[in-house]
Amino acid sequence: MKWTLFGKRPKTPAPSWTAAVLAFIFASQTFIDSSAGYAAYMSYLAFGSALWFLYLGIKAKALFSFLFLPTAALWLMPLLGTDPFIKMNLVTFGAHTLLALLFGVAAYTYAARERVKK
Repeated sequence: MKWTLFGKRPKTPAPSWTAAVLAFIFASQTFIDSSAGYAAYMSYLAFGSALWFLYLGIKAKALFSFLFLPTAALWLMPLLGTDPFIKMNLVTFGAHTLLALLFGVAAYTYAARERVKK
């Protein structure tokens, strides 16, 4: 199979609920005040799940999945001492929105599962 933009999908796709829930979590974090400091577990969740979906995208030969790596790198910054998410600014809003969109697209493309017949 050749590499394509969104990779291999099942014949009758159903969305990946894991990716959909992650999209909802990061979209909701866009509007949560983190002026006291960004939660470390959110950084671990963002970076770990982005790496997992990068792995799934490589298995499905989806070029789109490589967008997870630079986006998830922003979540290493709070773990390394620099916290770009303390203020509500363009970086905070843009990073959370972009990661939510990436998970949302992945849920319906290369991470989709085979629909179960009822």
